[in-house]
Amino acid sequence: MTYGPFLRIVAVLLVSLFGSIGAQAAVVEELSPQPGKRLAIVIGNSNYQSTHLPHLANAGNDATRLSESLKRLNFDVLTGTDLSSDGFARLFREADGKLAGSNAVLIFYAGHGVQLQGENYLLPVDTPDAQNLAELTARAVRLNDVISRFASRQRQTFIFLDACRNNPMGKGASAMDGLAQVEVGENTFVAFATQPGNTTVDGAGDNSPFTTALLKSIEIPGLSISDMMIRVRNETEALTVGRQVPWDQSNLREQFYFTEQQELDPAQLSASLSRILSDPVAKEKLQIELASNDLQTAVIIVGQTLRSVEISPPSAAPAKPVGTQMASLEGARQSVVSGLETLIVGKSGEPDQEQATDLARSIQTELRRLGCYRTTIDGSWGKGSVRAVTNYYKNTRQTASTTEPTVELLSDLFLHSGRVCKDPVLVKAKPAKVSSGLAPARGKAVTNRKAGKASKPQASRPAPPPPDISGGVGIGGVF
Repeated sequence: MTYGPFLRIVAVLLVSLFGSIGAQAAVVEELSPQPGKRLAIVIGNSNYQSTHLPHLANAGNDATRLSESLKRLNFDVLTGTDLSSDGFARLFREADGKLAGSNAVLIFYAGHGVQLQGENYLLPVDTPDAQNLAELTARAVRLNDVISRFASRQRQTFIFLDACRNNPMGKGASAMDGLAQVEVGENTFVAFATQPGNTTVDGAGDNSPFTTALLKSIEIPGLSISDMMIRVRNETEALTVGRQVPWDQSNLREQFYFTEQQELDPAQLSASLSRILSDPVAKEKLQIELASNDLQTAVIIVGQTLRSVEISPPSAAPAKPVGTQMASLEGARQSVVSGLETLIVGKSGEPDQEQATDLARSIQTELRRLGCYRTTIDGSWGKGSVRAVTNYYKNTRQTASTTEPTVELLSDLFLHSGRVCKDPVLVKAKPAKVSSGLAPARGKAVTNRKAGKASKPQASRPAPPPPDISGGVGIGGVF
């Protein structure tokens, strides 16, 4: 009996089978999302040749310090200081060569900038002593050209301008102080150091007020660019006694997080919370921070001011046995639950309705930090909140014991960092309800779909300016 034809048939079938599997694997690999690159172009012009353009001592410092920060945030950073017109062109050409594969581009400019006939221009250091508008703009960089060059629907583009100075041509029908609003490109975010038409100050310290505020906030883990700009706005306004109010325009298609991939050690988070709650002054600071931040961010900020517990990403040391890791995580979770019960309920043992609403609000805020919830933070626990919790459990591969707001759920959310949900739950926004503090007790599920509506809304009060966090949050120095 001959096996030749039979073996040939088997061989053909095997080749077809494994060839098909290989092709499928190739398709899966091709479709799998690859980590995108993040490119930053940072420019600081201090030493101007024109006698009409004053020296800006801090612009170069601003560029240097922000470049250091962006490198820690995994940006590929191109830095230029005291750039001439040709220097701008060379730096932009270098950036063009790095655009391929970038999913985010950030451009920062500190220096002189002017608006003429409603157009914004960035001035190179070789700007001449202009006698007219044509001479002033001959070597200037047109902001709209920069936006057109780097903005794209396929990537997010961020432009930060600390350049709202006095116009060297003086005010007139065509020339105004400060910078004008712009037509932002698609998927683009533009931030100005102050409101349109207003001017900025260089600052008495090593950095301008706007850049000082930006440096304090940009590396806070889990902070979206929208929430970061609220902190920057409040801080800048406080530093300038109301003279500068940063402004931004956005056409972003999704939220952006500078520290999106950063994961923090749960044990250190738990230890920092315990340390804060044991210190009456720190506990009071925490309650102030909670008025404008999620729980994890508030603990990080206050914890850094204590300088007793530094919260950092998990070390690259050899991994502990799985059982040991689980025990350590469970210990951290129980410690957080106990601490939050003390903070929320105190010795009364029974939460009231106001505390229940505040707990729901705190959980919504943590869910938003993790990317699972992006609608109104109102403390009303409805279907949108339940879907967000379900989405959170799904992405963390946990079995949902309950979808109601409890201290245990808040504790679990607090100990998670980074971006958990990539496709957040979106629900119809509801009018916000304002209350104070955090809320209820261990295991006490708060069903305030109806009760929340019955509670009387309290008058809102503006969040206080952010406290001094000059010790830095994961940024290694005073700014």
